[in-house]
Amino acid sequence: MGTNCHNFRISSEFGAGCSIIFPDLYFLLLDEITFPIMKLSDVILITVVLLISNCGAKEKTSGPAPASNANRGPRAVAIDGYVVRYDTIENIINATGSLIAYEAVDIRPERAGKLVKLDFQESSFVRSGTLLAKIDDSELIAQRNRLSINLDLAEKEVARGKELLAIQGISQEEIDRLVNRVEEIKAEQTILDVQIEKSRITAPFSGILGLRQMSRGAYATPSDVIVELRQISPIKLEFDVPERYLVKVKKGQELEFTIVGSERLFKARVYAIDTQISPTTRTFKVRATSENRDNLLKPGQFAKVTLVTGVDNRAMLVPTDAVIPILDGKQVYVLNKGRAIARPVQTGNREASRVQITEGLQTGDTVVVSGLLSLSDGTAVSLSNLVEPQNAEE
Repeated sequence: MGTNCHNFRISSEFGAGCSIIFPDLYFLLLDEITFPIMKLSDVILITVVLLISNCGAKEKTSGPAPASNANRGPRAVAIDGYVVRYDTIENIINATGSLIAYEAVDIRPERAGKLVKLDFQESSFVRSGTLLAKIDDSELIAQRNRLSINLDLAEKEVARGKELLAIQGISQEEIDRLVNRVEEIKAEQTILDVQIEKSRITAPFSGILGLRQMSRGAYATPSDVIVELRQISPIKLEFDVPERYLVKVKKGQELEFTIVGSERLFKARVYAIDTQISPTTRTFKVRATSENRDNLLKPGQFAKVTLVTGVDNRAMLVPTDAVIPILDGKQVYVLNKGRAIARPVQTGNREASRVQITEGLQTGDTVVVSGLLSLSDGTAVSLSNLVEPQNAEE
C-alpha cells in the first residue's frame, strides 16, 4: 500500500491561533496501522486532546508579560546623616622632631702629648671642672723650674745694679736692661704655666660622659676625641613646622610630645624660633626645652609633637567618615531634596573621630556619613538616622 507523508496543520474553533502540526509519521501510522484497527471516534478523540494541549501551551506563552523593572523608579539608598553645627576645637599643630642635648662637646686635648691619666668612668655623671684626663707635662715643669732659677738670678742683678747706680757705678741704661730681663723671664714662666694648665683636661660643664675613645698611654693630638660630654637635663626638642603656622607659634607656648617605646606624655616649652624659612621644605625650625630629671630622654630620639596654638569656638566639625579623598582634593555628600549632592570642601584640624571643615559647608547642612560607596552625585537617598556629635575625647 502506498504511503502518503504530510505536514498537516489543523485549525479549530478553540480559539484563533490554536493549531497543531501533525508530522508525516502520524499519518503514516494512521494509514497503515491505526486506521484499520482504531475506530473513527478514537482518532477524533486523540486529535482533540492534542489540539487542547497545544492551545494551552500557546495561551501560557502568549499571555501578558510581567511588568518590567525598568518601568519602576530607582530605589533610594538608605543613609545616615549628620547636621553641621558650630563646635569648639583646639588649633593643633602636629609635627615630628628629634631630641638634642642642651649642651654637647667632644673632649679633646689642647696640646699634643702622651695621655698619662684617664680619670673617669664611661656613661657617668661629672660636674663642671672635674679632671678627666692629663697629658704628660714633666718637660714643661722642668722648663719652668729652670726659669725660676733664672728669675731669681735676674732679680739679684737688678738689686746690685740699683746699688751701683746710687754711686754712679753703672748707667741707667744697664739698669733698664736688667729689669727687662726680669720681665722677660716672668713672661716665659706665664707661657709655660698656660701649657701646663692645658695638659689638664677637665669637664667644661656638668653632664653625662659617653664612651671612651682613647686609652691611657696613647699619643693624643688636638684632633683626637677622648670622650663625649652631654648635658641632657634639661634637654632640647627641635622640630620643623610648616610656614603657614609661622604667625601662630610663639615663645613660651607649651607643647606635648611622645617618644618611641614609651606611652608617657612629656611636656616642653618653646624657647626659640628660627628666623628663616627653608626654601626646600618650606618649614622653619622650633626649639623647646623639657625637664629630664630622671634622664629617660636621650639625644637623638624621635619625637611626635603636639602644639596647641589656640581654641576656635566656631569650628564646623563633621565625622571623619563623611570626608572622601578625591583626585583634586576632598568632598562630602550633602543631602538636598532627597538626593546626595557632591560638594568639594577644605579641611583643617583633626581629632580622633572628627575633622574641621574650613570651606564648602554651612551650619545646618546635612552631610551623609554612611553608604558612601553606593553614592554618586545626584543619587536618590532616604535619611534613616541622624548621627549625634561626638566629643573629642571619644
